[in-house]
Amino acid sequence: MAVKIKRIGTVVFASSFAVSFIFQNLRDNALIIMIMIGSLLATAAGYHMSYKENEKQKIKNSMILYNGKIHSLDKNSTVKSAVFIENNIIKDLGKDESIVKKYGMRAEKKIDLEGKTVLPGFNDSHLHLCGYGESLMNIDLTKVRSLDQLIHLGKESLVINEYQVGEWLLGRGWNQELFIDKRMPTREDLDAISTQIPIALTRVCNHMTVINSKAAEIIGIDNQTYVKGGEVERNENGSFTGMLKENAMLLVRNKMKASSIEDVMKTIERAQDKLISYGITSVHSDDLQYIGSGWEIVIKAYATLCKDKKLKIRVNEQCLFHDIDEFKGFLSKGGHCIELEKRFRTGPLKLLGDGSLGGRTALLYDSYDDDASKKGISALSQEQLDDFISLAHQNKMPVAVHAIGDRMIDMAVDSIDKSRKFNKIKKSIYMRDGIVHCQISTEATLDRFKALELIAYIQPVFTTSDWKIAVDRVGIERVATSYNWKTMINKGIHIAMGTDAPVESPNPFENIYAAVTRKDFDGQPPGGWMPEQRLTIEEAIRAYTDYSAFASGEEKDKGTLEKGKLADLIVINEDIFNLDRDKIRDVSVCMTIIDGEIVYPIKQINN
Repeated sequence: MAVKIKRIGTVVFASSFAVSFIFQNLRDNALIIMIMIGSLLATAAGYHMSYKENEKQKIKNSMILYNGKIHSLDKNSTVKSAVFIENNIIKDLGKDESIVKKYGMRAEKKIDLEGKTVLPGFNDSHLHLCGYGESLMNIDLTKVRSLDQLIHLGKESLVINEYQVGEWLLGRGWNQELFIDKRMPTREDLDAISTQIPIALTRVCNHMTVINSKAAEIIGIDNQTYVKGGEVERNENGSFTGMLKENAMLLVRNKMKASSIEDVMKTIERAQDKLISYGITSVHSDDLQYIGSGWEIVIKAYATLCKDKKLKIRVNEQCLFHDIDEFKGFLSKGGHCIELEKRFRTGPLKLLGDGSLGGRTALLYDSYDDDASKKGISALSQEQLDDFISLAHQNKMPVAVHAIGDRMIDMAVDSIDKSRKFNKIKKSIYMRDGIVHCQISTEATLDRFKALELIAYIQPVFTTSDWKIAVDRVGIERVATSYNWKTMINKGIHIAMGTDAPVESPNPFENIYAAVTRKDFDGQPPGGWMPEQRLTIEEAIRAYTDYSAFASGEEKDKGTLEKGKLADLIVINEDIFNLDRDKIRDVSVCMTIIDGEIVYPIKQINN
């Protein structure tokens, strides 16, 4: 329309001039005037016909982005200034004049990037989309710095939200390491919030939940309650403290009202809108055990969103199961073979091996340095890991095992190795097995990663808080070979970056900042923690795009900006490759494009 308005305006102006001229010279120049009017009318008609022909040539769902710094992240790290997108595919990249000249008549939209930087869309390699969507509705405890403040927020929420008897007060994000006295909250602390409303507040790591007495009553916890692969914590007198660890947290989930398909859909949409604003176009998400829903409800929610064209983000589902019989039912119904319009697909079997470092539930060979009575918790035995992984491999399903402690990492790698040999599995796009988190590691273990071509699903943003506790938890010797992302790259190990949201913020720029500086958000420690393990900016961005696509076997479709790949890309407000590393966390997204469609509003860009 802009072009049309501009052309019509020119004709109108010319016509006005002609009319004035006519009246002034009517008597002496009648013939000339008639010729001029005819010429003007013919020109106007020509403009109109030309415009209509041009419009016919334009292709719906096509656009040119030009005058930018388009980082393709191809094997040569090529940078172009313009890209042409047709439907959902990148058709061409090149210089402005070449792309505009070649495709200008066909493009429905032309967007001047004004020198801004374009990257492939981010692909978070491990988070919980439903969990993140739910967290946006619960009490955010990430900024709490004392138990008194935690209690105050709980009371305040009860008043504001007018909870009724029977409803649960839920929250997450507390971290006792940030409290003045570093004491874990207890059942009695939560009773100070309410003894009538059941309360469950989950630690930032998502591996420990503290509940109040009302919740314990509803669940039916007594001094004899025991959960395999978890802990119902008791004090020296044998009384329940209120703390549930690992599989024991399922006691809370099983008492929650089951979510309907509509509930899950709303949760997914709430989460994806936030992620898209961060430039995230794809995720590897762990959702199937979302509160009381059941895996079929979750998959039906995704399928409905796909059918209704409401699932904007691309989801590779990391399929979590705790019970092998439930997993067998999933396989018998073809749950592992689902792919919906390149928006949702079931990916690897996800297994929860151990806990977290902060909660001292990550499984170690030797005791924790700051608590000799603990070595962590194994949520699955070696035999259970073997059975799960072998069954997955028999069905051509890769695995992604949550393992943080050195012993659990080795147990998971052992099971993968045994299964591949037993099932005679050769290297295949379908067998990209991996370890999620893999924090407390050894050089020998990393060598096995390389030999087996395992994916290391890493979360560099964890170091912003873990650097303060890691040495206390496991000592200098074990820390020296842990969180070693640069060593992994140097060994040729495939890494893929994610945030584990809602454990951490899904903001990719905070994660990249942590990867390239090894500092927390206060700029500490000076020079970075174990600075030799810093990634380059390009390594970190590739781990968030190209390498994450490789982890799910989708590198032919996305991860780089090349001809024939899906048009998933973002425009950011800074030239991140030439930016002071300390400022990377403040970079923001101006535009997000998924499947050739602008899904996040334009900021600071002229259309």
